[in-house]
Amino acid sequence: MKKYKISSFCELGPGNGTLMKDLIIILKKFIKDSMSFYLYEKSIFLKNLQIDNLSNFNTSSCKISFLKKPKFKKEPIFFFCNEFFDALPINQFEKVNNSWFEKRVTYSNKYEIVNVKTSEKFNKNYKNGDIIEISPLSQLYLIKILKHIKQYGGGFLIFDYGPFSKSNINTLQALHNSKKCDILDFPFQSDITYHVNFKDFTSIANKLGLISYGPITQKDFLFFHGINERVLNIISQTSSTEKVESLNKQFERLTSPSGMGGLIKCIYISREKIDSKVFKL
Repeated sequence: MKKYKISSFCELGPGNGTLMKDLIIILKKFIKDSMSFYLYEKSIFLKNLQIDNLSNFNTSSCKISFLKKPKFKKEPIFFFCNEFFDALPINQFEKVNNSWFEKRVTYSNKYEIVNVKTSEKFNKNYKNGDIIEISPLSQLYLIKILKHIKQYGGGFLIFDYGPFSKSNINTLQALHNSKKCDILDFPFQSDITYHVNFKDFTSIANKLGLISYGPITQKDFLFFHGINERVLNIISQTSSTEKVESLNKQFERLTSPSGMGGLIKCIYISREKIDSKVFKL
């Protein structure tokens, strides 16, 4: 296969643009050629924050584009996202008395979840009480990006919430003001997420003839790439007690096995084999 170099990078769901900003700063130290950076964001509010944070970096050799639709140039692109898929809507199906029902939200004085019989067919191996969570939008995004990688090259680095192997249970959950709550308690105000099924992602990749690596924990990924050394180096250069405490808290938050370090997993998908020591393959 013909070798190529990647000079284009695309983030899905970039939030306020902090991660992309850090990436641009680092890459400019090592890559002197022109680079292109794409940000795909649906929220107008967040897109405006991204523009504010990144406008100073937009030059002739560092082109930054804000995408309205997931349409990409015909070139190798390194795609990445952090907690993107777990925020997309899902459909839930539950097996009850050997029949399948879809969970729907209804409103009569208050919001309630009801079971509606469905014609959807699933594997007979599921038992009563099993719940299947499917995100059609996630599959659309994933397939579109992986087909691009299949044709033009590049890769897709994904960080998201979920176990190594997802059980057939309800994983839908909500946070309001950083506290757990029922998903219907604060409609349109809470942060609703679910556990991503990484096996589905790797299965889709394999069907398209691509190679998937992982999942591994965020903790393992960050330690392999030197987060511990990086934090110690920054601490050694600061005399501010407050800054040291802040760095330690951020480090703990990102790497704690009981927190984001263990809950968030990472997979990488490409059409070429890579040095996969980090993914322990």
